[in-house]
Amino acid sequence: MSLSPDDKRALVVYRIEKAYASFEEAEKVAAISLWNLAANRLYYALYHAASALLLSDGYTSHTHKGLMSQISLNYVKDGKILPEEGKLIRQMFNKRREGDYEDFEETTEEEIQEAMPKVKALVDKLVSLNQFSKKE
Repeated sequence: MSLSPDDKRALVVYRIEKAYASFEEAEKVAAISLWNLAANRLYYALYHAASALLLSDGYTSHTHKGLMSQISLNYVKDGKILPEEGKLIRQMFNKRREGDYEDFEETTEEEIQEAMPKVKALVDKLVSLNQFSKKE
């Protein structure tokens, strides 16, 4: 995808907005005990924040697993993201996949309550690493 600098900035900002909107959706569905859906929205909060970061730095990914690989190669490996933070993205991907596609897999309230502050902190960190979120 070849984007002008202005279009790239606009797309990155849009993905950041989607990340925070997905996190808010997770909070709302958790409040009504929809744990699988909360896991889905938490994963997508991370996904959108990570995809915004990748785009801002010129990396591309066409799959969820590719996104996780790019994050690991370009941010975990150089210490910008801690290994446990990279692992959190993978864990939430697995929770989302299990809840969406696996029979009899149910995310628990405890899993969501434990994940929520970690996901929020990582979304904030991914956004802070983004070159378009920095003051110019």
